[in-house]
Amino acid sequence: MKSVNLIFRRIHLYLGMFLVPWLFVYAFSTFIVNHGSVFRKMRPAPDAWNPLWETEYVGELPQGQADLRKWAEELLEEEGISAARFGVNRNAERALITSQRFLKPVRVTYRFADNRLIAEQREGSWVEALLRMHFRTGYGQGDPQQFIWGLFVDVVCVALIVWVGTGLYLWWKIPRTRRWGVVALVGGFVYFAALVAAL
Repeated sequence: MKSVNLIFRRIHLYLGMFLVPWLFVYAFSTFIVNHGSVFRKMRPAPDAWNPLWETEYVGELPQGQADLRKWAEELLEEEGISAARFGVNRNAERALITSQRFLKPVRVTYRFADNRLIAEQREGSWVEALLRMHFRTGYGQGDPQQFIWGLFVDVVCVALIVWVGTGLYLWWKIPRTRRWGVVALVGGFVYFAALVAAL
């Protein structure tokens, strides 16, 4: 039994250490979302994009969204910009491609009026970087790095469940902590359920 307890303690300990950066990111980014008005002042202005390069470009844009994405992906690859995760949209005046990066996203604008292709990079911001990490998904992007990100997110989710499970096991193995442990556990579920029901 002691060996089993030791295994659970080691699992709980090292999982906790493994989860440190992920818990930091999700806890801090959630705090930022919850206090958006405070942290909004720390974010760069909406137009805080620095020019990278500008060149002439003449091309005919496809109409369908799928073909438009293919055009945008090829353009990004030609210009040496990451196409791992990007978005593209167009209107009557321009086509806009945004290459999403955690630290400094890049956007490429194709202006129809003067056939100009303009690349700009977003000013760095630790607040925005944390938010991008919080909301980033990994699967279905067609890029190995994005897949790895999604895989690690899954691993973290499973690790959190195991971490909680091993914590509950270790708590139960200490009889003198059971009473207050039950109070804390039941209290946590009760106030959470009450908030969900009320909101």
